[in-house]
Amino acid sequence: MISVIPRPEHIEELDSTFIINADTEIYVSDKFCALADFVRDILRYDFAESDKANVRFEYTEALEAGHYDLSVTPSGISAYASDFTGAFYALQTLRQMFEADGCRGAFLCSPCAIIKNDGPRFSWRGLELDESRHFFGKECVKKLLDSMAMYKLNMFHWHLTDDQGWRIEIKKYPLLTEIGSKRKGTHLHSWGHCEVDYTPYEGFYTQDDIKEIVDYAAQRSITIIPEIDFPAHSAAVLAAYKQFACREKETSVLWYFGGIIPEKAGINDWNRPLCLGKEEVYNFAFDVFDEIARLFPAKFIHVGGDEAPTEEWEKCPECQKTMKANGLSNERELQAYFTNKLAEHLKTLGKDLIGWNEILKGNNISRDVVAQYWTSTPDKNVIGHLEQSGRVLLSKHQAFYFDMPYWQTSMKSCYNFEYRSLGIDKKFESQLLGVEAELWSEWLENFERVEFNLFPRILALSETAWSAPSVKNWGNFKQRALVHMDWFKRMGIVCAPAEIAFKRNLAWKKLKGKELDFKSFS
Repeated sequence: MISVIPRPEHIEELDSTFIINADTEIYVSDKFCALADFVRDILRYDFAESDKANVRFEYTEALEAGHYDLSVTPSGISAYASDFTGAFYALQTLRQMFEADGCRGAFLCSPCAIIKNDGPRFSWRGLELDESRHFFGKECVKKLLDSMAMYKLNMFHWHLTDDQGWRIEIKKYPLLTEIGSKRKGTHLHSWGHCEVDYTPYEGFYTQDDIKEIVDYAAQRSITIIPEIDFPAHSAAVLAAYKQFACREKETSVLWYFGGIIPEKAGINDWNRPLCLGKEEVYNFAFDVFDEIARLFPAKFIHVGGDEAPTEEWEKCPECQKTMKANGLSNERELQAYFTNKLAEHLKTLGKDLIGWNEILKGNNISRDVVAQYWTSTPDKNVIGHLEQSGRVLLSKHQAFYFDMPYWQTSMKSCYNFEYRSLGIDKKFESQLLGVEAELWSEWLENFERVEFNLFPRILALSETAWSAPSVKNWGNFKQRALVHMDWFKRMGIVCAPAEIAFKRNLAWKKLKGKELDFKSFS
């Protein structure tokens, strides 16, 4: 069995092997000149190009963008694509075939197979990383992008701001990083604990860092979608610029996650959004997005928009004045009014707005926005959005929240996900951008923990996002996944063991305590 993930729809396995040896010659079409360095790295071969090569990456107009044909026979390899992305994906498939079969002496060898017109089910095959709660840095992000590329994931959703830290340089508002990127400590362990490590914590990306990472991603056919949270999750903003709140008061960047610590400590007013009645708040958001848009070529910018409390707006004279002047009947419509203004400004920058599906609570929300559907139960507002030709991105909590333990968000729940489980009819399929998994980092305190939570779940995400439902089979997938898990070990990737990744129910009562000490499994 050829252990390629994601599984191609049309693959014919042949009973033979191809070996790269001293006589191998490799040719890469001029159309894919940027592919040559990847070929050298992956095939471990510093080749001289030749028109008579027996390993060939050829251009064709016959395939859709991002699709490829791949033929591996005893006499050679031929890959065909109409664009760099398709050729790059053919190389990733070939890489897996070589790695699964291993080496014979000094040479790579691959099982032979014919793959026809392999292409993705969804155009958006995403992964989110939260660097507000914990900051991992450039090299870790690049390593994550490499893993995404290996499994044909193409959208990196980068959560760069939240209550616990603002992680991107904005030149017009330097206090966002001078103050907003620093906190006095970090909440430890899990949601039910109150212990804090009072070691000062900080970190952010300069705009030069961002450009470097965006270019690195683009070279691997990955688009980066920045998330800048407005109007809630704004404690870091208000610590730096208190005038953007409904009530001006000195505050700090939050060092705790959720409400258990403020509740037990009697801390009031910790969860405050931006004021939606002050014109300077709108101008601030526009200014931020002007700089963000210049850094990120992506068509989309994420504004969060979730978990926005309304109490401040209900008591704020400026917010109430704005509501009255614009005929808004409640504070959810006020938030939608603000979100619509952001969407209008982003349109002038050539961008579309994405927000979590809570942004749809205001009946006046623009149907041009994209709703990211994360809640686990059917949301009538999402269905209404689809009925009015709105677009939706799927991130169902129980299937795609990879920050959760494996016993809560299992490999199988991700692998078996279908959008109909959210009450979405097949007639809306063309309005679904795709699927995305989330890595919120409250309790992912270092990159080893990020890897442990992602691997091997990335395999299930890859196949759910790419492969046709007709070729998916859980038992077959598990066999292929085990091969890849051995590969992860050789690559130095921290991966959850099979006893955690593939088991659920009663066995978890014995394993849950061990899972917290994840290093014992690495």
